[in-house]
Amino acid sequence: MPLICFPGHFAPNDLLFYKGDQFPARYKNGAFIAFHGSTIRAPYPQAGYIVAFVPFKEGKPSGPWEVFADGFAQRDTIEMTSDARARPMGLSMGPDGSLYITESVRGKIWRVMFKGDKTSFGEKQLAGMAEHMNRTNVKTPDEVKDNLLKGKESPGQIAYMRYCASCHLPQGQGDGNRFPPVFGSEWGYGDRTRLINVVLKGLTGPITVRKKPYDGVMPAHSFLNDEQVAEILTYIRTRLNHGGSAISAEEVQTVRAQGK
Repeated sequence: MPLICFPGHFAPNDLLFYKGDQFPARYKNGAFIAFHGSTIRAPYPQAGYIVAFVPFKEGKPSGPWEVFADGFAQRDTIEMTSDARARPMGLSMGPDGSLYITESVRGKIWRVMFKGDKTSFGEKQLAGMAEHMNRTNVKTPDEVKDNLLKGKESPGQIAYMRYCASCHLPQGQGDGNRFPPVFGSEWGYGDRTRLINVVLKGLTGPITVRKKPYDGVMPAHSFLNDEQVAEILTYIRTRLNHGGSAISAEEVQTVRAQGK
């Protein structure tokens, strides 16, 4: 049986048992865990994006897990993975007992040091971080209150879920085998005309997406009108990619006419 459990989709990426002496005694031999953060937790806020700590005694957890470091995403409600400014990735301990934390968005590194009074460190000092257990990226979501999509779906999102999500999945991550991702894809934020043509004409043959080869068939979706195509592609470019710009129905109309 598991010794301790964490919520789904936190995406743990590294584990470090602390052997140093710089931090207060309660951290000695305990486990730090870097949670990279989820991608497929919709319709709820993405979760993780923290460094957690599990106290250990005699080789077993001696208490519940707790938030050690938060704020990497620089926002409370993380709707899409691309919203996060930083995502904890790796952990390492320096010779002086400092804790180093790396992240994957921009490659930033933090050095965490303790300079207070170790003998007086206790529940009073931990109370502030305990409040983070109620943040949307940590707590178990309420099925109604934390549903980000309820009554807020954009036309592009509704159309994407209807026509695209069965293959590319709701968050655009693809299945990793037959269907490529549109999330973070160079096809999504790249050439606008090419992207419109992929929807209107379909695509057959080998392609590379995010450095991985795919060789399948995407059927043409020319039955969609210009506005629907524009709404879907705008959703893909602005919500499933980093800073893409919108596509208008007029652009789709022009490309469709050129294709004829």
